[in-house]
Amino acid sequence: MPETVVASDQWGQIIDYDEWNSLELRWLPSTANAVDPDVKTTMAVFAHEAVNRRPKTLIVDTTEFRHVWGDGMMQWRDTNIIPLYNQAGVSKFAFIANRHYPGPTFEAGATPAPEGPANFPTGWFKTREAAYQWLAT
Repeated sequence: MPETVVASDQWGQIIDYDEWNSLELRWLPSTANAVDPDVKTTMAVFAHEAVNRRPKTLIVDTTEFRHVWGDGMMQWRDTNIIPLYNQAGVSKFAFIANRHYPGPTFEAGATPAPEGPANFPTGWFKTREAAYQWLAT
């Protein structure tokens, strides 16, 4: 599938899949050196790209994500990022989990469901292929 990098910084790349109407944030290994404000900035750029492009689906590839979130990051995400995804009209959100992800994945039987104030289901996946397959249904 053709991909176009529409934004990037030292922490991640934002990729548009025009033919598939999907937008991806691919975190980079350099996130090991990031602090919470760095990660927040990248997440905000991704959310604003979603509002501007209005993709049907979103993907976040965390396979190379190395940052450890500080206290309050999930609350910040719920307050500042998820409403932008809702505004963009996102219908599904897929995370591709890194090897340290402690939760259950779709492949292990987890059912995608809305997280926090999201109007759309979010699924966690071990593989990109499984995420793509779910997003396409």
